Amino acid sequence: MSEQHLEDKKTLSKNRKRVEKWLINNQRFINITGIEKEISAPKGLVQKYIKYDKKINDKWINPLHGIIKKITSLSLR
Repeated sequence: MSEQHLEDKKTLSKNRKRVEKWLINNQRFINITGIEKEISAPKGLVQKYIKYDKKINDKWINPLHGIIKKITSLSLR
């Protein structure tokens, strides 16, 4: 395995932990459907993770991480 590939896996793993923890801790305050629409994810992706502990596919972790960073930055446009 290349060094870049290992680095990508490590970053994905770290982002997954952050995303999953944030979603669980803030589920009462977020609009799940709005987040899914923002990243063009399948309907129910986040809800299935929160409610049924169904694993989120790797391809959705980085977009979710990006939208969570955008939400938590509290920056005004």
